Amino acid sequence: MNRWANPSDTSSLLRVSPRRAGCRALILCVCPALLLSGLGAGHSRSLAQDAGEIAEPFGQEVILPPPRTAGNSVELCLNSRYSIHNLGGVADLQQIGHVLWATAQAPMLGAYRRVWVATPNGTYLYDPARHVLVWKKADTVTGAAFKISYEAELAFDAGLAYMPAILAAVSLWRDGEVSVVSCPQDGQLCFGVQQGGTLTSEPAAQCSVPADDAAWLPDPTVAGSNHLVEVLGDLRYVSSFTRGPLTLRQISQLLWAGYGCTPHVTYDSKAGLTVPSAYAAYHLTGAMYLASERGVFQYHNRTPGDDPNTRDHRMERLGSQDIRRWLTYAVAGLPDAPCHVVLCLPRAFVGQYYDELEVGFVASNMLIQASAMDLGCHFNAPLSLQECADIQRLMALPADHVPRAVVSVGRPAESEARPPDVPVPRS
Repeated sequence: MNRWANPSDTSSLLRVSPRRAGCRALILCVCPALLLSGLGAGHSRSLAQDAGEIAEPFGQEVILPPPRTAGNSVELCLNSRYSIHNLGGVADLQQIGHVLWATAQAPMLGAYRRVWVATPNGTYLYDPARHVLVWKKADTVTGAAFKISYEAELAFDAGLAYMPAILAAVSLWRDGEVSVVSCPQDGQLCFGVQQGGTLTSEPAAQCSVPADDAAWLPDPTVAGSNHLVEVLGDLRYVSSFTRGPLTLRQISQLLWAGYGCTPHVTYDSKAGLTVPSAYAAYHLTGAMYLASERGVFQYHNRTPGDDPNTRDHRMERLGSQDIRRWLTYAVAGLPDAPCHVVLCLPRAFVGQYYDELEVGFVASNMLIQASAMDLGCHFNAPLSLQECADIQRLMALPADHVPRAVVSVGRPAESEARPPDVPVPRS
């Protein structure tokens, strides 16, 4: 199969700007290995058609179109997302620009995060401030339409940026049409343009205990009325919250968005989740904990025993004491919030890049879902050894579950109120 066969329409889609004097690049130092990395996806008309036009001087720029506001909601995108491993096709600038704009919306906790894009035409550095690609190297993509790689101080930050890009691709899906599909591979995010993207509003996350049980969670909504791109354009990453508690329905929705079950089945027959996972390992299973005014809880997306072929959606109470105030003493900069969700990894996987990425995936999904619900989020990561130990002690966590990040959620304080509405750029 020829993955790179050109479509019949060979008209140029590129708009190349002259190099602007005095413009500031996002890169301070270049990691050559990342220039070679890729991920894979594509569409009907592409950069490849104009290779002769732009694969020239170092620093040549390609102006990207603004994102396209599609009708798919945050919840529908989360419920429908799944990875496709065999990628091909050819991407056009609209699709590449849509995905890259989304990745730039994620907050950043570390000192830097740079985004590289490998295409059939060469490797580019993405400049989010101007929404342009800057040509850096002649190395071209293989096995995909285009590939994104992140050079970041923190793996958590790379993970935060993955999910907006993945979900932005899903926001373009239309049943029966060629879709922009994706799969994280080898620490990179690969995209293809091909048949395969299928939207579903079938609920998969349902609680296994009755409503009068303390572990009960209401079913999450899987088809909202919002628009994903508009939510991404107004993410509510805040540092202060009102004191009002979250409802059980809000908590249920946030936990599902972060790490809940979806209808798809992985390549090795496991029940899929709202985030991808290297080799479908899902190392945060049973390792998410919540502290609220009602006490300390453990989130479960599998039935008792954590069989990865099962689906569940429940919250086991571990203690009835409100420890939130003590958590703010234990973790530097932790805001006073109605709810704190602690994301842990088994000790054997702490520091493993793919697993630390997955922590960022979960946090990112929770921020996107919270923003769609007019709630706000704040992240604390990385955590010091002392902070990890104090969290484990306060929440009585298993010794093998090591905290990697704390996601604080609540209604933003008045000081964090939204500015006047600014429309998302549309094409």
